[in-house]
Amino acid sequence: MSRYNQWGIHSYNDLGKSLYNQFGRAPEDSPEQRLAGASLIVLDQRRQTLAILDQASEIMLTQEMNGADSLEFVLPFHDPKAVYLRNENIIKLIGEEYVIRKIIKSREDSGMKTIWVYAEADWYNLQYAAPLEVAEWEDVKPGIPMRDILEGTGWRVGKIDVQLNRNLTLDLGLTNRLKALREVSDLWGGALIFRSRTKTVDLIAHEYEDPGIAIIYRKNMKSLEAEYDTQDLITRLYPYGKNGMTIADANEFSEYIENFQYTNQVRVRSFKDNRFTNPYHLKEKAEEILDKLSVPRASYKISASDLSHLAGLEHEYFKLGDLVNVFDAELEVNLKTQIVKWKYNILEPWNTQLELASIQPGLEELLRSVSEVASNLQSEDTVNHQDMLNLMVFNYILNSRAENGDAYWVNNGWTIDPEFGYSGEASFRCEGSMGVAKTLSQKVYPSHRDQYTLSLRASTSELTKGENARIGVEIEIKYTDGTSDVRFLAFA
Repeated sequence: MSRYNQWGIHSYNDLGKSLYNQFGRAPEDSPEQRLAGASLIVLDQRRQTLAILDQASEIMLTQEMNGADSLEFVLPFHDPKAVYLRNENIIKLIGEEYVIRKIIKSREDSGMKTIWVYAEADWYNLQYAAPLEVAEWEDVKPGIPMRDILEGTGWRVGKIDVQLNRNLTLDLGLTNRLKALREVSDLWGGALIFRSRTKTVDLIAHEYEDPGIAIIYRKNMKSLEAEYDTQDLITRLYPYGKNGMTIADANEFSEYIENFQYTNQVRVRSFKDNRFTNPYHLKEKAEEILDKLSVPRASYKISASDLSHLAGLEHEYFKLGDLVNVFDAELEVNLKTQIVKWKYNILEPWNTQLELASIQPGLEELLRSVSEVASNLQSEDTVNHQDMLNLMVFNYILNSRAENGDAYWVNNGWTIDPEFGYSGEASFRCEGSMGVAKTLSQKVYPSHRDQYTLSLRASTSELTKGENARIGVEIEIKYTDGTSDVRFLAFA
């Protein structure tokens, strides 16, 4: 049985900022919405209710932030309701739906016969949806590709608080929808949250709840294992994009970035992501990675009790993704951290297994998200080898190096820098102003050819973008039939 995104094999958005499939915090007057002691309801494939599985045992919900979401349970072989356990039927658990994928019938040495059932969250079915119809987006926020990816699946875009602009190209027809969503979160950042009740998918940069719960030894903690690791700690990172591109043009001519928030030691690593040809986008990704790798990793495994099912302790309710206070005086553990994975025992909530972390994934996990999709994902269009062979070198743009001031250009707010040139002695310079558009444009009349190449070099420093700012090159192509096409190449 192939399980999409199993623990230890795949993971969504390895930067670990949020989670999948949160169970929203239930109001205190709605105990039926709590996991502890919740009933399993079996539905047919048309979602018609068949039965409540009141004899189910060993009900275990396994969920992880940015990862798997599955349900397992056991039913007596001779339970009359066992007839409803069919592959692809649906198990409903307090509003969330799980599709039955595997059924095992077994007999123990004692002669007792049981049926074991494994079910996956219904959003796993996105990997079986029809091939993508749209597979290329330029300089857009993540909501647009997410909308196109979910088109026709029965799911729609929910909340998005990631506001970066990126380019994305997928392999049309060969990339399944679930993998495409993962690539959106990899490239734009943030974490995907699937909500079965509303059939929506969120992309969230940060979503932590702090219910004020404390997990304390001899109260609701049975065991604790704390691990602190600096094997992957680095303070200087060299990022490389396609064709060995560096971030020098976006980083004041330096090819690396540094972060000494934990130690002053210089510990160097590098990574390459062929999806990026824009040095500004590559720098943003590198800074995001280094922020996580420049501090020690800390992780905690706890056997804890969910006491919220007991009278008077309803306020002790916690869920996946919550921030919790952990205290063990003897082990000198006193911190606030997050539940990143759990195996929740529905019928025995006092036997729940938690994995807590300071949200610090390791180098391999972080860089795997950078490299594993590079074979079929490209974040920017670049000139390939064949394009160069077909290129007829002739520069249609006049005064491209500002040697004659702003002659031939329509100038709106730009100046000439006579000292800071690249291929010549001068260059065009723009000092940005919030809310003010500054443009430099020129109209050219090229020959009739199938391919053209735009070549330029740009450098920025202390760049701060406004809410709707665009920084880059816009190209408008007008055809003889009166139609036109506009492309925007973003610098940041």
